[in-house]
Amino acid sequence: MREKVKILTCCSHFDEIVNYDFLEDDIFTKKVIQYYQDFVFKVDENVKNLDLIKKLDEAVYKYMEDYHFAKSIRDTLDLDLVTSDNFAYLDQLMQYFIDFSGQYDETAATVVTTKWI
Repeated sequence: MREKVKILTCCSHFDEIVNYDFLEDDIFTKKVIQYYQDFVFKVDENVKNLDLIKKLDEAVYKYMEDYHFAKSIRDTLDLDLVTSDNFAYLDQLMQYFIDFSGQYDETAATVVTTKWI
């Protein structure tokens, strides 16, 4: 039990993610939350995994809060496969979220404020 507490301390957005209010027919978001919880509670407590959990926590939180990020990641995944009952690629999906988040940060356009004359 102590190791789970240590893992959860790395998840600064855990409560926001698991209590996220999404539309009833949004099966993908429901599955992402479920997969996130399964992955967090499945992983063992070593330094490499704790770093992975921190990155995953940030990526899933970004999915919840950033519409453009969520739309972009949905466009790159086979939603039917991910939401199926037979989905067996949990580790790969969570790693994909982390990798996509890193790439998205690098390619995100910066907002430039301009003054109108």
